[in-house]
Formats: sequence, structure tokens, C-alpha cells
Amino acid sequence: MKLTTKSQKGFTLIEILIAMVIFSIGILGVATMQIASIKGNSKARLISEDINFAADRIELFMTLDYDDATFADTDGDGTNEDTDGDGIDDNGGNFGLEDASDATADGAADSDGNGVNDIFWNVAVNHPMADTKTVKIIVIHQNGNNFEMTTIIEDNI
Repeated sequence: MKLTTKSQKGFTLIEILIAMVIFSIGILGVATMQIASIKGNSKARLISEDINFAADRIELFMTLDYDDATFADTDGDGTNEDTDGDGIDDNGGNFGLEDASDATADGAADSDGNGVNDIFWNVAVNHPMADTKTVKIIVIHQNGNNFEMTTIIEDNI
């Protein structure tokens, strides 16, 4: 007696289920990668905004007269604090350049009027040498991201 076997074509249910599990794991990986990409792009956009706000403020200061009160050391914490000329603040600070609040900074502004980005600037006169001002711009977001930019402006006598 001769047994005949039928040849089977197609996939079994188990093979299809295994393929679906593998496909699902791959799709989850792609979705996770997409979420990380979106978060990275969002953070990069905020950093770019901070850089632009700080650069705009520095450009504004560069157009003003050296003695303009807009970027003066209003609290005096960065002026003439290096009497021995060694480059170190004689009062133990950083020439008043680290102040980042309305009460302590030499100037402040809301960059776009919505209260999200606040810009503070601190000025040290005659630092690092005579007839120069070191200006430090600090941009603070409500989400906690901070950006700082420092420049030295020379008196064009």
C-alpha cells in the first residue's frame, strides 16, 4: 500500500503570529526613535532661540555709546574690583557677572513679552583691562534651560 502525502503550501498560524511579534518589536523601536528625535529637535530649537536672543542683545550693546546707561554696571559689583591687576575679583566674586535675577543683575528684559524667556545682563567695567566692559548675557527659560554668552566691548576713544 502506497501512502500519498499532500504538499502543504502557505504559512501556519504560529508562523504568522511569530512574524507579527517580530514586526511589532521593530515598529516599537522606530516609534521610540521618533519620539527621541522630536524631543531633541525641540531642545535644539530652544537653544537656537537663546543664542539669537543673547546675540541680539549683544549687538544692541555694540551699537550704543560706551558710556550709555543701558549697559552700565548699575550695582557697581563688577567695576574696579581688580585693584591689584591679577585678573581675580578682589571681593572673591566673578566681577558681578553671575547675577541672574531682577534684584541683582545690571539689566533685565523679557525677550518677547510673554514671560517665557528672560534676559539678564551683567557688566564689569575695566575688566579684563582699562577702557573695556565685559558683558555677560544670561537667557533663562521657564522650563529651566539657561544659556550664557559673554563679550568684551572696548571704548572707542
